[in-house]
Amino acid sequence: MTTPSDTTPEPTAPTQLLDISKRDLPPHTLRTLITSSARGTPFEKSVWLLLGQIPRGHFTTYKHMADHLHSSPRAVGNALRRNLYAPAVPCHRVVATGGLLGGFKGKSLRRDGEGITLEEKRMLLRREGVRFDAKVGNGGVRVMGTPFVRFV
Repeated sequence: MTTPSDTTPEPTAPTQLLDISKRDLPPHTLRTLITSSARGTPFEKSVWLLLGQIPRGHFTTYKHMADHLHSSPRAVGNALRRNLYAPAVPCHRVVATGGLLGGFKGKSLRRDGEGITLEEKRMLLRREGVRFDAKVGNGGVRVMGTPFVRFV
């Protein structure tokens, strides 16, 4: 038997990522996909479900998600790293508290600037309408705006 993650093609290029994330999954589809999967811990599933509440064109922070879940930003980041359904379950909409991109696909900022995965994250966010400030230290960029915090 195949799981949804087995049948979803693994994107290999930023343009493929953009094609997959052009629209959000309906909330009931997202909930069914995540809750019916045998993969993922209960905490990871709670993080992935919370991701589905972040509207297209918005972002939140690891800390805001952690506060809502009564957890830590690091635990949220670890759950996001294991997101089985990205980018349909939009972990790219989570950034560091200061607005820097943080990590993506289990990768974080390198000393010499952003890695390819952070470029993918920036492209996904930009495609959804998130705006960025000029480059800041180490070649990173900062999202502009107020983080989404209206989790239920």
